[in-house]
Amino acid sequence: MRRFLTAAATAALLALPATAAVPTTDALSRMFQWWDGAFKRPDGFTPAGFAQFFTPDATLTLEGKTVIHGIPEWIAHFRKIQASGREVEIVVPFKDVFQAGDRIYTYHIIRSRGGGKVSCVIAAGDAVLKGGKIAAITLVRTPLDEATAAAEPTCWKQ
Repeated sequence: MRRFLTAAATAALLALPATAAVPTTDALSRMFQWWDGAFKRPDGFTPAGFAQFFTPDATLTLEGKTVIHGIPEWIAHFRKIQASGREVEIVVPFKDVFQAGDRIYTYHIIRSRGGGKVSCVIAAGDAVLKGGKIAAITLVRTPLDEATAAAEPTCWKQ
């Protein structure tokens, strides 16, 4: 199943036009815009910051496994990534995003660099909203190989 998702995500990425621009008005895009700024500040990930976008019990599920449950875990998770010294950014606007009721579907790039290495990941998934806030994010991610990443204009090159 994972191979299928990886192949499907890569094929969809290559099929999108390089100039595709999608709106950034949905709650998930707005949250990741905040997240990108917060990541750059040592004091960026705070309870108040997360509370403006997430329900108190919000979850993050990656590749079928729930890895975060509740705002304190969101803070701890992302502070740990910050402390690693890696530079990470969620590319906004997303390659594709749309909302249907209380669900936001996304297809986006995550880029990072650190320790002399640059990487680029494609992520696809959805967010569930409750009362206008994010109650759950579920994503599948796959790293882009060098050739695919080199062809993706939003991936860092160095």
